Amino acid sequence: MRSLTKKQTQLWDYIIDHIKDHDQFPTFANIQDEFGYASPNSVTQQINSLVQKNYLQKVDWGKYVIHPSKRKQIPGIDPGIPVKGRIAAGGMHQAISENLGHLPVEIHPAKSDHYFALIVDGDSMIDADISDGDYIIIDPREPRDGEIGAILYNGETTLKTIRKKKDRIVLQPENPDYDPIHITPDEWEEVQVFGTLVGKAWKKNGNWGLIFRTG
Repeated sequence: MRSLTKKQTQLWDYIIDHIKDHDQFPTFANIQDEFGYASPNSVTQQINSLVQKNYLQKVDWGKYVIHPSKRKQIPGIDPGIPVKGRIAAGGMHQAISENLGHLPVEIHPAKSDHYFALIVDGDSMIDADISDGDYIIIDPREPRDGEIGAILYNGETTLKTIRKKKDRIVLQPENPDYDPIHITPDEWEEVQVFGTLVGKAWKKNGNWGLIFRTG
């Protein structure tokens, strides 16, 4: 910490404690309230000082993460992807309600505090190379037509390929033993979307790795 000023050290300590307590980076409003800064511009100046010294990294407009060189040095800050629960790939049931730790894998810093993992329960997506027990990586955005989405529908979760047609949305399994689910566009508006599948994790000889989907 010798490279930081007293104010910068206080801000750095606050950011680390906030991430440990809330599992997310503090907002500018959080920081402004904590330190009594006069304006968001003051927050920006202090944040930028930590960016310049490679304690933080800017990954998007107004979005920052711990710099990769610092994550492994901080006790309690896991560099991996959080595992947020289980999701059904078969019969629909409640899920995504657990905290199952982290996958010990490296990921691009722009995604390190963004993506999350789920454990698959069931075999309805086997033809999409998704099997029971797999760890899948989710980007928390709405799936486009033809992408695989993790959703909550009628109080239950499911992992399915999303087919968007003019008069309906089809939740399509990738296993001929399962039937598709048809819902109306109005019903789709009420669906809670957890995100879109972008890859999965694998383990070989005790080591974890990631493979991401393209196209």
